[in-house]
Amino acid sequence: MDDRDRDERPERDGRAALREAVRGAAGERALMETLDLRGLLCPLTWARTKYALSLLRRGGELLVIVDHRPAVPDLKRNAEETGNEVVSSRESSDGVWEMVLRKG
Repeated sequence: MDDRDRDERPERDGRAALREAVRGAAGERALMETLDLRGLLCPLTWARTKYALSLLRRGGELLVIVDHRPAVPDLKRNAEETGNEVVSSRESSDGVWEMVLRKG
């Protein structure tokens, strides 16, 4: 049986559903926006983050990268106060933090 025969076979419901879920998950991750704010200080970090979030649809995710330590708690607080969710926050390397925000 070659690939042409395999493509013509009807898929079982379980495999088709799994394949669709994987495609959906991959598509959502590919749509995450990245905002690199290294080199910027507060309050510009929040101003740019707020603008980037305004461009996303509800539930969209934004990866924010900063290297200004005081910006980290400010970004978290401001994001939550404006109805957004902090999905994750971690120091990725010396002095660089990555934060994933989800638009609420």
